[in-house]
Amino acid sequence: MDLQELAQKHLHKRSLLSDLLLPLGGLNSAVQSLRRNRMKGWQAPCKVISVGNLGSGGSGKTPFCIYLATLLQEMGLKVGLSHRGCGGSRENVPSLVSNRREIVLGVEDSGDEAQLLAQKLPGMPVVVGKRRVSAVSLLLSEFPDLDVVILDDGFQHLKIARDLDLVCFDAKLGLGNGRVIPSGWLREPLAALKSADALVLIQKEGGTTFGSNLPATARNALKCEFKAVDFVDTQGNTVFLDLLKDRELVLLSSIAVPESFEDSVRALGLAWKRHFRFADHHAFSRREDLEKVFQALGAETVLLCTEKDLSKLALHECLNPLALRMKLECADEGRLKRLIQDRIL
Repeated sequence: MDLQELAQKHLHKRSLLSDLLLPLGGLNSAVQSLRRNRMKGWQAPCKVISVGNLGSGGSGKTPFCIYLATLLQEMGLKVGLSHRGCGGSRENVPSLVSNRREIVLGVEDSGDEAQLLAQKLPGMPVVVGKRRVSAVSLLLSEFPDLDVVILDDGFQHLKIARDLDLVCFDAKLGLGNGRVIPSGWLREPLAALKSADALVLIQKEGGTTFGSNLPATARNALKCEFKAVDFVDTQGNTVFLDLLKDRELVLLSSIAVPESFEDSVRALGLAWKRHFRFADHHAFSRREDLEKVFQALGAETVLLCTEKDLSKLALHECLNPLALRMKLECADEGRLKRLIQDRIL
C-alpha cells in the first residue's frame, strides 16, 4: 500500500488503523497546541501574509498564493514569495529561485511548487528554504523595497510573525477523518484555527460543492473555484480542448490528492485509460521511475499532467506531456480586498 492509498483508507476516513493510532494522534495534537501557544515569531521589516492549511496537503495553497500575489500587485504593492522548496535540492539552503528579471534556479533545485510560483509570477521574487526566517531575510536583503511577503504553506511555520493568516481547505476533502496525524489527515487540532484571520474554501472544477466535512467557521469563509482554462506544452504553447477529444489519454500526477486532477479532467468531458499516481512532489529524476509510463504511451497517446509536474517531466524530452492549465477565481474578492486593506495597507 502506497502513501496515497494509506491516506484514502485511513486518514481521509476513519478505520480500524486510525482508531488504533488515535492515542498517538492525541499526543501529537497536544504537542502542536503547546508549540502554537508558546512560539513567538520574528517580526519581519515588511508585512507578512501566511497562506497555509490544517490538512496534510492538497488544499490549493499554491494556486491561491498565485492569485493573491497578483491581486496584491494590482493593489499597488511590491510582493515577494517564500516557499519551503519541497522536493528540490535547495530546501536546506535558502536560495533565490527568481528575481524580478528571470528564473535563476531550475526545478531540480527549487522544487515543483516554487518553480510554478516563479513561472506564474514574473517580476515577483521567489525564495526557497525550510528555515523561513533565513529565507525571508535573504529575500529582503536582495529586495528591501518589498511591501509584503507571502509565505506559501506558512500556517505551521510559527517562527515568523504574520499580519494576515489565511487557511485553505479543499471543499471535497475538508477535514479528512477529523483527526490529527498519524491517526488522521490534520497537522494540528481544530483549535489552531483560532489563529486564522480567514478561511479559504477552494472548490475544484467538477468536484464536490462546499460540503459538511468542514470547520463550523467555514460558513464565513472566502469561497474560490479552481477552473480549467486550457492545456500547455513544455514550450509554453497553448493547446485547446477540441484537439484532445478524440485522442487516447494517459494521466500522470504527483500531488497530494490525485482525485482532484481526475475531477478536473472529467469535468472537461475527457476520459483516460490510466492514471499514474506518484507521491506528492516526486522529482522524476530517474528514468526508471517513468518506465511504466513510457510503455503505456502509444504513437497517438497524449500524456496529460498537472501544471505543477510539467517542468519536471520536461526534463525527459521523449514524453512530450501536456499540462492542464488551471486558474483560481475568488467569488469573495471584495471581502478579501477589505481584509487586505485593514491588515496590510
